Order: sequence, then C-alpha cells, then structure tokens
Amino acid sequence: MEQKVKQELSNPLLQAREESLRKMNQTSIRPHGKIWGMDVFSWHQPSIELLANTIHTFPFPIVWVGNYETINDTLKWDESLIANLDTILFHDSSKLRLSINHWLEMKNMASVRNINDALRLLPSFKRKHTVLLFTTDGPNWEETKEHIEDFIKLHQI
Repeated sequence: MEQKVKQELSNPLLQAREESLRKMNQTSIRPHGKIWGMDVFSWHQPSIELLANTIHTFPFPIVWVGNYETINDTLKWDESLIANLDTILFHDSSKLRLSINHWLEMKNMASVRNINDALRLLPSFKRKHTVLLFTTDGPNWEETKEHIEDFIKLHQI
C-alpha cells in the first residue's frame, strides 16, 4: 500500500519535471563559441516569436541552417527578419520554397534533403563577423541536434 501511494505521488512530480525540461529546451538558445570566425548558436524546438525577436538582436548578418517549416513560419511572423539574414540553408527540403519577396531579398540560399548534406555544404557560406544559427524542429529534431552538436565539436576552435 505504501509503495502505491509513493508511485501516485511521484507520477505528477515526474510529469512536471518532464514538462519543465521540454519548455526549457523549447525556449533556450545555446551559444557554442566560434567556428571559422562565426559566432555559433543553436536553438532546438524554438518558439517562433522568441526566435524572431532574438534574430533582431544579433549584431551581425546571419547564416541560418534550419528546417523549412521553422524558417518559413518565422519569416511569415516577421518579414523584416530577411534584412538580418545573409544565408538560408534548409536542411530538410530539396526544393527552395520561399515567397518571391524573400527570394528577391536573400543573398544566398540553398536547400538539401538532410542535415548531413547541409553540414557538408556549410563551409561554402562561412564568413567572419557573421552569426551561424542552427535551428531544429519536427519529428527528427533530436537526431538532427546530435549531428549539429557533433559538427560543432569537430570544427570549433
């Protein structure tokens, strides 16, 4: 009987802890230092509104490596963000699908099928005094996050 009571009490605590960790992952941008003279950040499962507001605070142009839905939704939320972007690299779509206004204003854009292809292409877009921003979302975000973190560890100064 005592063990059953302990289990019933611990379940809500475990659920609250899991929810707290999920929210922390959703709303936390992570700095990673520098790669190739670029300031590197990652944000896994970002809130679109917080992401847009954060992008506005970066002091340098941004090379953004992310999934189509997050990038597209963020640009729909705040179209003025395009002025902050140097490069968009979609890591989950072999088709470039942006509005014509975004096409006209972007300096560099590429789209590949998976994160490994994006990471192989990324050195083509390296620039000093630039922010390198990785975002991940969707059903495979954890696997994508691991690839990104491995890449960062490999190339970090």
